Amino acid sequence: MVLTEESSEVELAGAGVRVERARPAGSDLLLALALLSFATAALHFAFAPGHFDASRLHGLFFVVAGWLQLLWALAVIVRPSRRLFVLGLLNAVVVVVWIASRTTGVPFGPGLGNPEPVGFPDALATGFEALIVVGSLVLVTGRHALPASVPLKATASALAAGVLVMGATGVALTPHFAGEHHGHGGVAAAGHVHTTAGLTGATPCERSGPPASPAQVTDVEGHFHRGPVPQVALGAAAHATLAQEQLAARGVALRIPTVADAERAGYVMSTPFVPCIGAHYTNIGLVGRFDPSAPSELLFDGTTPTSHIVGLSYLVHHPGGAPTGFAGPNDRWHQHNANGGLCFAPSGFVIGAETMTPAQCAAIGGHKAPLVDVWMLHDWVVPGMECGWGVFAPECPELGGRIGGSAWDTPARS
Repeated sequence: MVLTEESSEVELAGAGVRVERARPAGSDLLLALALLSFATAALHFAFAPGHFDASRLHGLFFVVAGWLQLLWALAVIVRPSRRLFVLGLLNAVVVVVWIASRTTGVPFGPGLGNPEPVGFPDALATGFEALIVVGSLVLVTGRHALPASVPLKATASALAAGVLVMGATGVALTPHFAGEHHGHGGVAAAGHVHTTAGLTGATPCERSGPPASPAQVTDVEGHFHRGPVPQVALGAAAHATLAQEQLAARGVALRIPTVADAERAGYVMSTPFVPCIGAHYTNIGLVGRFDPSAPSELLFDGTTPTSHIVGLSYLVHHPGGAPTGFAGPNDRWHQHNANGGLCFAPSGFVIGAETMTPAQCAAIGGHKAPLVDVWMLHDWVVPGMECGWGVFAPECPELGGRIGGSAWDTPARS
């Protein structure tokens, strides 16, 4: 006699054996998990191209996460299994990486140690992933029987979940919210698009090595960005104002062409020569306000008396955010506060970048110090050194050389 599951349970119960049938898992729960995974995959794919701007490692992380989440969602519908939901718990790894990137900084690649701001798209994706982890944990540890496949029947609860998840995902991908997520490949707050077009690896700056300081290539929103800085078109009035401001700035470069001239004008060397950004000479008396005709720092191609000026830098103490600088939105201010700030000698001379640890800084007689309300802006307007990545670019591609030398030295890594 062939016993069905139901008849065998009746006979066992009649024999005094307690029988507890496994409760079937609700199809709505499985559909919800698949939907959440589809949504997180879509968000990862949408932002992957821009993360390749930061590094191949960042972009690859997004692509791999997206494909795994997409395939997992399909498997949940076609062939759900307890082993599959064990794999769903791996979303916890992505959640942990996101938490680390928003608290202590990205745990790998460019931007290491530089916390990123929380945006709606990344917070939404992380919330979805956390729900996937919870749902997978319920199915792994519970006594639910799993169906051979999930019927795609639009119950009221499944339909409501679909509208909620896809609606929120659609909002996250609109330009307004996409721009606040990493700025990579999306529209940033000022309306420009981040790009790495023009990075060839052959410019003197790139050949000299990676950026000496993360802040050189990290904007005020915490987005890694090296290379040409796209410009926003200006209206006639703003264009005319900017032209006058830059005439005043260029006049400073013409009036103070060498290090010797800068020292006579009250500027003191505050950094050695650093590839891509030059040797900084600072007049501390000018940091109280922004004035195009009175930059608080001048940038030179070396540190000898005859070294030539290559650019200007506006170092401004301004609590509460970046100061109002040049006309238009194209001036990008930055700070040097990642990883506890720069390493300073007792004299105030910069002897180490942000990447240096407090112990390494102390070992060379310095101390780490963040400059919380201090903002910086480079201005490449010196005739003959109009830098190819933009007048307000963080780095000048024409400035190679080596740290402590000059722009014309053989790069240390050659």
